[in-house]
Amino acid sequence: MKYLIPALAGLVLSACMPDTQTSEPEAVAFTPNVSATNIEAHIRFLASDYMAGRDAGSDGYEIAANYVASQMRLLGVEPAGDNGSYFADVPLQEVRADSDFNTFELNGELQEAGVAISTNPILLESEVTAELVFAGYGISAPTRGHDDYADLDVDGKIVVIMQGVPAGVFDGISEERAHHNSGATKRNVAAANGAVGMITITSWDDQRLAGMVDQFINRPVVRLTSATGASSHSDIQVSASVSTDLAERLFDGAEMSLEEVRASIADEEAPLVPRFDLPHTVTMRQRTLSDPFSDPNVVGMIEGSDPELREEVVVLTAHLDHIGIISNFMRGSGQCRSGDEEDGICNGAVDNASGIAIMLETARTFLEEGAPRRSVLFVALAAEEKGLLGSEHFARNPTIAHERMVANVNLDMPVIVYEFSDVVAFGSNHSNLGPIASRAAAQLDIMVSEDPLPEQSLFVRSDHYSFVREGVPSLFLMTGFSSPDPRWNEGEGFMGFLNTYYHRQSDQLDGELEVLFDQGAKFANINYMIAREIADADERPAWNEDSFFGNLYGR
Repeated sequence: MKYLIPALAGLVLSACMPDTQTSEPEAVAFTPNVSATNIEAHIRFLASDYMAGRDAGSDGYEIAANYVASQMRLLGVEPAGDNGSYFADVPLQEVRADSDFNTFELNGELQEAGVAISTNPILLESEVTAELVFAGYGISAPTRGHDDYADLDVDGKIVVIMQGVPAGVFDGISEERAHHNSGATKRNVAAANGAVGMITITSWDDQRLAGMVDQFINRPVVRLTSATGASSHSDIQVSASVSTDLAERLFDGAEMSLEEVRASIADEEAPLVPRFDLPHTVTMRQRTLSDPFSDPNVVGMIEGSDPELREEVVVLTAHLDHIGIISNFMRGSGQCRSGDEEDGICNGAVDNASGIAIMLETARTFLEEGAPRRSVLFVALAAEEKGLLGSEHFARNPTIAHERMVANVNLDMPVIVYEFSDVVAFGSNHSNLGPIASRAAAQLDIMVSEDPLPEQSLFVRSDHYSFVREGVPSLFLMTGFSSPDPRWNEGEGFMGFLNTYYHRQSDQLDGELEVLFDQGAKFANINYMIAREIADADERPAWNEDSFFGNLYGR
C-alpha cells in the first residue's frame, strides 16, 4: 500500500492540469474542447492494477470511490451525498440459497430432482403451500393485445408459467419484449394479481437443470437489502424453476398436458396460449443466506443559476465498479470471461473507467463555462455489474427530493478504441431528449444512429433504466458502429471490442488494446452539450405521448 500514495498524487495532479493543446472555442457556435490528457489521467488511475478491477465490496472499489470524490472536490463540485459528504451508501448483501433447507413438495411428496429454489433477498426465509394455476407466459401486455391474467383467478395461488414471451406479440419492439421477459417483471405482475408463489418451466431435463444449479444458482450473488425496497415483489414468497420432467407431472390430470400446451403455442396458423387450473398443491420452502455489506455511490452537485429552474435537477451517471479478479468469482454476477494465469485482474479501462472519466470532465466543463440554469447532479454508481444495484437504490432513494429529478444521461462503456462518426442514444425515441442528442452530436458532425443491436435489448441493461422505472426521461449514450477508418466500419470496432476485450483482462491500458483518449474527449464534448441544453432549456424534459415506458412509469 505504501507505493499507492505517490501514484495517486501524481495522477490527481495530472488530471487537474490543463491540456496545453486546448484551443479557444469559436465565437459563432460554442463547442467545448475537453482535454484528452485529463481523460487519460482518470482512466489510467481507475484502470490501474491498484484497483484490482473495482469489484463490489473490494478495497479497490473503495479507493476508486475516494478518487472520484477527491476529483469532485478539486473541481469545485459540491458534495451531495449523505450527511454533507460525497458518499451515499448502497446497502448490499451477498446471498446464496440454503440448499439443505430448501424443499419442493408436490401433493405432499418431496421432489429431490428437477427443481431449483430461488433466493429471496427480501424475505430471507419463507414457505408457501397453495394450489397451482397455469398462467401461460405470465405476461400482462394489454396494449399489445395479450394478457395472461385476464379473467384468471390466481389470488393466493402459485402460478406456473413458461419461459420467454409469446410469438408475434412483441415483433419489432425489443425494448418492450425485454421488459416483459424479465423475471422481476413477471414476479411483480404475478404478485399484483394476488399470487403468492411462482414456478417457471425451463427447457431442461433433470440432469441439465442440476448442472445449471451447480454452475450458477448455488453461487453467491449480490442483491440490495430488503431495507431498500428493491423492485422484486416480496409478495411472491417463494419462486422456483423446474425441469421439463417435473413440469410434465404438474400437468397430470389437467385439461391439457404440457405437450398439448406447447403444441397450441407453437401452432403457426392460430397460436393460442391456454390458461387453466392445475389439479395439484405444492409446498415450497426457501431460506436465503445473507452476508450484508455496503458500497458508496459518489454524488456531487453543481447548483443551477436560475432562481426557479435550479430546483430541477439533471442527473448525469456512470458506473464506477467493474468485475474484479477472475480467480475470485467475487460477489456475484460479474465474471471475467477468459483466463490469463499471470494476470487475473479485469481492469475495466473501457468498461467503465472511460465513462467515469468523461463524466468528471463534463463536470469540469460546466464549471469552466458557467453554472447552468438547472442544477446538475453527478453520480458515480456502485454495483452496476451485479444488476444495476447502485442506480436502482439511488433512483428509488435519491439524496435530493425525488420529484426534483427531471432527466438522466448515462454513460456506460463508451468504446473509445476507434474513431467514431456516430453515437447511439438509447431512449431517444421515448422523450424529447432525442432531438437534444441529435442537435448536440451534429455540432461535431456526428450522427445519432438507431439501435444497432436491438436483439441485445441494451435499453433495459444499463443504469439509466433504473431512472426510467422511476418515471425520469433518460438517455444512454454509446459510441456507434460507423467510422471514417474503414477498418472499424460495419460494427467491427464495437463488436470487435465485445468479442475480444469485454469483461476480459485485456480491457486494460498499455496492452494490445489501444484506447484513444482523443475519442474520449470528443465523446465528452457531445455529452456536455446534451447535458447543457437539457439544463438550460426553458421547458423540462417530457416523455413522448406514444412511449411505452413513459406511459408505464412516467404519467
